Amino acid sequence: MSRKVALGAVVAVAALFAGCTTPSATPVPEVSIPAPTETLQTAYDQRVEWTNCAEDNAVVEQTDGAAISKSYTCGTVSVPLDYNNPEGPTIDLKLVRYSTGTGKEPLVINPGGPGGGAINGLPSMVENLFPTELMQHYDIVAPDPRGVGLSTPVRCLSDEEIDEMRAGSADVETIAGIQTMAADFGAKCLENSPDMAQHSDSLSAAHDLDIIRAALAQEKLNYLGFSYGTFLGALYADEFPESVGRFVLDGAMDPAATIDDVSRAQAGGFEASLGHWIETEQNSNPNFPLRGDVDSAKANLKEWLDSLASNPLPTSDPDRPLTKSLALSAILAGMYSTQSYEYVSFGLGQAIYDRDGSILLQIADLYADREPDGTYSTNSNDAFNVINLLDYTASGTEAEWQQEADSLKAEFPTVGSEFGLASAMASAWPITAKDTRRTVTGSGAAPILVVGTTHDPATPYQWAEALASQLESATLLTWEGWSHCAYTKQGSSCIQAAVNKFLISGELPEEGTICSD
Repeated sequence: MSRKVALGAVVAVAALFAGCTTPSATPVPEVSIPAPTETLQTAYDQRVEWTNCAEDNAVVEQTDGAAISKSYTCGTVSVPLDYNNPEGPTIDLKLVRYSTGTGKEPLVINPGGPGGGAINGLPSMVENLFPTELMQHYDIVAPDPRGVGLSTPVRCLSDEEIDEMRAGSADVETIAGIQTMAADFGAKCLENSPDMAQHSDSLSAAHDLDIIRAALAQEKLNYLGFSYGTFLGALYADEFPESVGRFVLDGAMDPAATIDDVSRAQAGGFEASLGHWIETEQNSNPNFPLRGDVDSAKANLKEWLDSLASNPLPTSDPDRPLTKSLALSAILAGMYSTQSYEYVSFGLGQAIYDRDGSILLQIADLYADREPDGTYSTNSNDAFNVINLLDYTASGTEAEWQQEADSLKAEFPTVGSEFGLASAMASAWPITAKDTRRTVTGSGAAPILVVGTTHDPATPYQWAEALASQLESATLLTWEGWSHCAYTKQGSSCIQAAVNKFLISGELPEEGTICSD
């Protein structure tokens, strides 16, 4: 699943291999689906024609070969580039379906981001998230959102330029520095992808979901969204409440949060998770290099990270030393799941004891979709920043931005410097923002299940509480845990049971249910 940290951070995507046979094309049955406006009726009249994914080299490559299995089929849906000009140019969205049989309802998924592809994450999600009983009830449909993956992707930077950005070549700790970076990045997006740089916003992506619903010949949309996918789902519920089917929003975001609210909450979430990682590893790993009380250990970690700014560590790639930015990316990526703690600890031990940054560099590259040959398998870096900067606007003054940045450094000493000046970045973005963030209500929508994790680093629990309070039909389900998102085969059996029951039968857990396993 794709899980982003904050502006300029990293994405995690996994893909698994499956067997191969050749299915025949299977069109969706004809059903009349009315469009919200007459000008969109042509878009709503299209139907997905599912074909053999083995013939689609891009999909096969994105899924590391899994899509050659007969269980995977591919389709395309056309949507307006600009919903303010619905009869103007169109773009294509790529969809991949995983099915264990015929005649089942579709469950549309979004694994997060923004900028995380649903297609390249689908095999991993099939393997690690969905139990047999759920896939006996649903076909899993993974559309890459507009501007992402295989759906008319936005392109801004070359692979070499992404390497430079991730290595921390730009000044992101001063207002002037971060504004220069944002302006330069935006100019390259406009040069290389002028249409998608302006039209990859989340509100448009939510409207795309309704055309996808129609193309699947469904009166209601069944949807499972993780992390950023919860924001996309919340927007959909607010825009099309009458079309909400079974909705699960796990790792919830607060749609009303400002760009500075998001930065502050995530800084707090990751600072807390670092403390939990240190405590856990100190108690279980005799080779863990950070010792002493948690505050002292974090101070030592920060001192070591700061030392990399002027003295990066050598790695197995002589042209790519481990910089402070890359090391912190690897460590924060490991906070997404307690199952990752040991790998990050091993890499940190190699870096500190042996002065070798190879393992941490490999972790950072894995989470950024960088291949060993130096290419990036997805456009997640570009899409993440473009979508965020289309969705958010700046607020406040330069003095307030600096005050907030200083406050983050003081309150969250290990990571606070990486989360400041968000409004400053947005202020220099050369493309007019859509400003899609808002309070949602979803008035009239069917019941929606919101799932929150009490110590989620990337989508802090207060966001789940906020989203559940905004959506009129929402029920909040809580997991007491330390990972990003809760619904997975390796996670809480209580969460699994509650989510599966709701998706299959529509039965909600009791309000206030807390899972602690």
